[in-house]
Amino acid sequence: MNEINISEAVKILRSKNKNIAFIDVRKREKYVQGFAFGSINCEVAKLNENIIDLVPNNKTIILLIGIGNDTNKKKIFKILNKFNFKSYFTIEGDYRTWIKNKLPFWKGEYTFSKAFGEWVEKSSKIKNIFPNDLKKIHKTNNFFQIDTRPKIEFEKFSLPFSHHCSGGELPIFLNNNLNINKTYIVHCAGRTRSIIAYQTLKDFNFKNKKYVLNGGTQNWVLSGNKRVYNNKSQLKKVKINLDKDLKLSKEISKKFKIPKTTKIVHDSNNYFFQINSEIKNFKNIKGWRNLHATTLIQNTDKFIASTLSKIFVYSFVPSSSLFSVIWLRRMGFNAIWQVKKPRSMNKKYQTNKIDPTYFFPKRHLGNKHHSRGYLNWEHSLIPIINKWGCRYPWISANSFNLKNPEHIIYKVYRNF
Repeated sequence: MNEINISEAVKILRSKNKNIAFIDVRKREKYVQGFAFGSINCEVAKLNENIIDLVPNNKTIILLIGIGNDTNKKKIFKILNKFNFKSYFTIEGDYRTWIKNKLPFWKGEYTFSKAFGEWVEKSSKIKNIFPNDLKKIHKTNNFFQIDTRPKIEFEKFSLPFSHHCSGGELPIFLNNNLNINKTYIVHCAGRTRSIIAYQTLKDFNFKNKKYVLNGGTQNWVLSGNKRVYNNKSQLKKVKINLDKDLKLSKEISKKFKIPKTTKIVHDSNNYFFQINSEIKNFKNIKGWRNLHATTLIQNTDKFIASTLSKIFVYSFVPSSSLFSVIWLRRMGFNAIWQVKKPRSMNKKYQTNKIDPTYFFPKRHLGNKHHSRGYLNWEHSLIPIINKWGCRYPWISANSFNLKNPEHIIYKVYRNF
């Protein structure tokens, strides 16, 4: 009674008033080589540990794909029953039927977030700079170059002249009247996080001339340049003003019509994220999942599977939590800015683990073939969505109205 046909599955996916979690239970190395659009990977062996993190509300409709065999099916059903899920379904014929019916199918790691980054560049007219032009700017003294990845990545490798500050802390990092007349250049290892950083500078009303380094450190290497290794982040030496940051955040929240709450006790059947800081150490709040802002945005499909569940976001640095809410709402999620410090709750999470890289795995190791292939793949994502008949998968990044987000799953499957 838990098996439905392909037409019924698509009908669920296009139902925008239903809270849906589309879960692919195959092993990750298989998943990244091709999967149903919108499906979030949680392999069978990890389902028992991770399903409540991914789908906190057991009233969510779960659509399963990649089952493989009856043994897996029994294991999965047993786990879902254990956590009192009532509405879960497999698809008759599984991937064989999915592909036969030419339903949306793509590949890659954290593909949803990567595609969104490409959309932001397209809809917001991000200004790119290329490695050879950046080298000319390096001969001047009128630039401030920022590596927008977390500290752990920056200290492995970066570019000459780069300072460190991940995108989620850019507003408080730069809201200090320093470098106010300089050109900002933001980069990451590839594209997504630097595009997010550039748009964040626009969102928070920084008027400086600014550029994204096209293709990041990967394109820098492809252009014959060398990276810098064993960097040391100086971020903790930066002086910050939390009162000034809160004032700015309130102004920006009004600008984008962001829902906010000062409620400090919540129903646990939602998502709760505490955005951590690399500028200053703050205490973790029990029951709130602690993440970097850019990790949450770039790897959204690792942490959020439900389409309609509420997502509360808090940080001791107000602009960091607001940054995350703005981006989640742009991506179609029901994210809410938690303004006041919330109370602890009895909720535990699995430890955040870095997934092995299976998709162009040598792209950050200086392999030019993998770097080029990965960058070409990123450029292909929006054209693929457009071919499915979805010309506007998200609202324009230049829109100030984030009051009513709509998940991309509903938008794409409307056409099938």
